Amino acid sequence: MVLCLIALPIFAILGIFSVKYRRLVVESLECLFKTVTFQKCKSGLDDRIKSQITGKMLKFSPSAARFFYANYKIISLILLIVFIWSGWVGGVAIYNYVVYGNCNGPDSDKFCILDPTGAGSATCEIPSNVGGGEVITPVKELNRPLIGNEEAELTIIEFGCYVCPYTNEAEGTVERVLEYYGGRVNLQFIVYPLPGHEFSYESSMASKCAEEQGRYEDYHRALFAREMNFNNSTFIEIAAELGLDVGQFETCMLNNTYADEIEKDKAKAIAAGVKGTPTFFVNEQIIVGPKPFKTFKTVINGELGLSWWTKFLDR
Repeated sequence: MVLCLIALPIFAILGIFSVKYRRLVVESLECLFKTVTFQKCKSGLDDRIKSQITGKMLKFSPSAARFFYANYKIISLILLIVFIWSGWVGGVAIYNYVVYGNCNGPDSDKFCILDPTGAGSATCEIPSNVGGGEVITPVKELNRPLIGNEEAELTIIEFGCYVCPYTNEAEGTVERVLEYYGGRVNLQFIVYPLPGHEFSYESSMASKCAEEQGRYEDYHRALFAREMNFNNSTFIEIAAELGLDVGQFETCMLNNTYADEIEKDKAKAIAAGVKGTPTFFVNEQIIVGPKPFKTFKTVINGELGLSWWTKFLDR
C-alpha cells in the first residue's frame, strides 16, 4: 500500500500521456481505498512494483537488490515519510508565495525556487560587522514626522535609503498601500545611509534639513521622484522647488546639523536587527525587501483585524 501511495502521483502525471499508466492510477486508487476502509487489497500492485524495482536493481548490483527486497517495507515507509514531508514543505512554500510573494514568508530574503532571481526579497545590505545584540522591535516615535494621516490606527516603520535601488523599487508599493487604506495606515521612514553609496548620506541629511522647515513629507517624496539621479546641486534645487528657505537649508547641509540624529537612526536599525534596506515593521511583523502589494495587504489586514477573505481581493 505504501508504494502504491508514493507511485500514485507519478502514475497520475504519466497517465496524461499513456493509457497504461491511467489503468495503474485506477488500480492504485482502488488499492488505497480498500486499505483505508480496512479491506484487503487483492491487486498485488505493491508486490509487482517491488518485483520490478528488484529486477532492475539486479542488473547493476545483486547485493543492493537483495537488501531492497528484504527491507522493502522499511524502505518504502521511509520514502513515504519523505514524500509526505516534501509535500508539506512544498505546500507551505506555495502558500507563502501566493500570499506573501516569497516561499519563506514576508520576513525572509532567503532563496525561493518560485522566485529564483530574488527580485522580491533583495535589499541593499548593511555591513555584516554591525549589530548582533538584543533585537529591539521599533515603535512609532512621537517626535518623528509621519507620512500620511497622522491619526492613522496603524504605522508602518520603514528603514530605507534614498539611493538604494530596492528602497526606490518599494516606494511605489508603499504609496499604493497608503492610498489603499484611506488614512487607516501611515508611514514612519527611518534613514540608514549606506556606506559606499554616493549621496546616501547627503540625501539623508537633506531630508532632516527639510524637516527643520516643516516640509519633510514633500521633500521625502521629491527625493524618490528623482529616482536616485542626484548630483551636488540636487538637494538645494529640490529645496528651492519646494519654496524652502534655501539659505537656512544650505547652512543646515554644510554644518551637518543632524549628524547625531542620523547616527541614532542607524543605531535603531541595528538594534532592530535590520540586515538591509528596505525593511518594514508592521507592529511585530517584518517585511524584507520590495515585496509585492499583496504581501503588505496580507500583513496589514491581519494587524487591522480585517476579514480573512479581504486579503484575496484587489490583487
